[in-house]
Amino acid sequence: MIFRDGDILHTRDGFIFYTFGYCHPEGRVTAFLKYIPEDHAKLFQLNWINHKWLFKGKYLLRPKQLFSPQVYSRLISVFNEYFPEYLFYRKDLKKHLFAVPLKLVEEVYTPCSALTSLLRKQDRDWLEEKIVKLIKLLSRRTSIPLEFFGVHGSICLGMHGEKSDMDVAVYGSSNYRSVIQALKQLEKEGTIELSKSSLVEIIKCNVGWFENSRFVINAIRLGEEIKCKKEAVRLHGEALIKCRVVDDSESMFRPSIYKVESCKVIEGSEKARKVEKVVSMVGLYRSIAKRGDWIIVKGMLEEILEEEQFRIVIGSGLEDEYMGLIPT
Repeated sequence: MIFRDGDILHTRDGFIFYTFGYCHPEGRVTAFLKYIPEDHAKLFQLNWINHKWLFKGKYLLRPKQLFSPQVYSRLISVFNEYFPEYLFYRKDLKKHLFAVPLKLVEEVYTPCSALTSLLRKQDRDWLEEKIVKLIKLLSRRTSIPLEFFGVHGSICLGMHGEKSDMDVAVYGSSNYRSVIQALKQLEKEGTIELSKSSLVEIIKCNVGWFENSRFVINAIRLGEEIKCKKEAVRLHGEALIKCRVVDDSESMFRPSIYKVESCKVIEGSEKARKVEKVVSMVGLYRSIAKRGDWIIVKGMLEEILEEEQFRIVIGSGLEDEYMGLIPT
């Protein structure tokens, strides 16, 4: 089975992980932890969202600051002590990663199969009905077949509530771009309302409201868009640079990739002048820069040894990593 970004893993111990990216260690799936069984919560000593999700008869919790370096460090520490089989040590990166062994995966939920199930379901509830209606609308407007759409998040798992978002997946870069254009037109017609609560949302145009329910739309690679190869890297420390984007064609995925040039080092090793790619593990920075934009980036400088290439990675666990647009 090919595990794609966003596929949901339910494990033997009751944890729910979301697959991260597309390339995984042999016999494992690189993922991030999303939900923790209430029975295990006392081990983590974290602040929890004031809501419980009911899944297969058990309550699940989510940390308030799921993606902060401090919480990630705490999660790794607890898993190292109580559930070490979920961790995979990358010698070149000098850190543990979550990589779920296939033998511990009890069930896999994919956005495409979740949509197929909803389309066949006779007694959809009001939110399920609404997300199907939204996806069918986008399919008609773009002429993209329904098979290239999916349902993600809590609806995918059947544990949504009144305040749940409608998480829509679109397979393929060109399909995703077509959907974004359709959303802009639908807003002009008054059918939807795009969120403008931040500059990022204004740029990305993938968050909004449809019939008073919030939706989020993200991209997943098609099979032919997945390219995996083993990479050994050497770390060169934290770097802060500014550079120009020359290719944003893979920026809508996770990890998002921007090809760059004309890098100028503000802080860190002078080797950062050789950076050819900016890679963001943080979903916030998907699709925020276009070809020709100048960006400022703070992250870990990595050298891909076999290719003698340099990249900056955002989301490596450093404090204050970020990516932003430079006004021109």
